[in-house]
Amino acid sequence: MRKYSRLVSVLAAVAALATAAPSHAQTEVRLIAHVPFAFAVGEASLPSDTYRLSTMNDHRDVLLLRGDQTGAIVYTNEVKLPRSDRPPALVFHRYGDQYFLREIQWEDTSRLALPETKAERKAAETRAARAAIKMETVTVAAGKR
Repeated sequence: MRKYSRLVSVLAAVAALATAAPSHAQTEVRLIAHVPFAFAVGEASLPSDTYRLSTMNDHRDVLLLRGDQTGAIVYTNEVKLPRSDRPPALVFHRYGDQYFLREIQWEDTSRLALPETKAERKAAETRAARAAIKMETVTVAAGKR
């Protein structure tokens, strides 16, 4: 119950920042990607759609995904990588017909790692119980606006 209250407080604060003080919580769309399947990110389930991905200027660990139908706000971990020629992409873990967003690869030397959720752990455990279902990594190409 305490965790739920904290989550509600954090979401309310982010919503208040996004609406009441847009000059302090500005975002810039960094990537656009069409995801051809429904997927989970954080605790949200999102449908197949074209998503605009951005981070908040003052909070680089907050990822905003906005589609035509819905969206989500997720906390992430930014990881710096050596420069590579990899194109920007969204990386998903797939268990059977379930997809979980796990990483955003930006154009530069950084990526955002998303934590494993309870739903993904459960899907992984189910997969382990039924060895026929393997975890696959699915990459969706993304581009600039």
